Amino acid sequence: MHKNAYLTIDDAPTEDLRERIDFLDSKGIKAIWFCQGDRLEEFPDEAVYAIEKGHVIGNHSYDHADFSKISLDEAREQIEKTDRIIDSAYARASASRQIKVFRFPFCNSGSENKCQKCDWNNDHVKGLQKILGETGYRQPRFEGIDYQWYRKAGFDKCLNVDYTYDSFDYCLAAGVELFGYRDLPTVLARIDEDVPEGGRGLNNPDSNEIIMMHAWIPIDAFKAIISKIMSKEIRFKLSVYT
Repeated sequence: MHKNAYLTIDDAPTEDLRERIDFLDSKGIKAIWFCQGDRLEEFPDEAVYAIEKGHVIGNHSYDHADFSKISLDEAREQIEKTDRIIDSAYARASASRQIKVFRFPFCNSGSENKCQKCDWNNDHVKGLQKILGETGYRQPRFEGIDYQWYRKAGFDKCLNVDYTYDSFDYCLAAGVELFGYRDLPTVLARIDEDVPEGGRGLNNPDSNEIIMMHAWIPIDAFKAIISKIMSKEIRFKLSVYT
């Protein structure tokens, strides 16, 4: 019995984005690429290519700012400046931007409590959600997400996109280790873990997934992680609209 997953990829675009897009397309996978505005300015053609191939370009701020440490005015500028750049990419691709999706850098929704412990009653957090609403951002229809921890964290109600499975692929960066994840073998081994209410539920048939990866990890590791996830009889949804 398979379950569905939505693939989200942060810190895009990269110089080799086309190779990653082509690999995903060969597997029948479409992703949301959460893009930084400064990277879109550096690699505009790669973003256009992703759109032409049916992938979605999301907003990941202009320069990966920590939204818990900047003012609401600065936050609005980060969002709106990148929004305009994304609009330009869709125009170049002669495509309609059917949905506007946003992920906070560091998955920090504006609270000092960081991810999974956001204080939604915090005025700064409320202000950020208000800005997202005013600028037309919303969550796609992620179906079948049924983790108690996810709902308790408020991720089913907020306007930004969070995740249910963190690939920990950023631990592939030199010198980075977190909870014992430090290289490709340990990152791949995480996929086999079965702790559904601890954010490691790929082997749990009772909930679909929102998977988070990063666009800058080595291409071979990128392919290996995707292939290992697919070995779990997980089917990636081809569209975020339905």
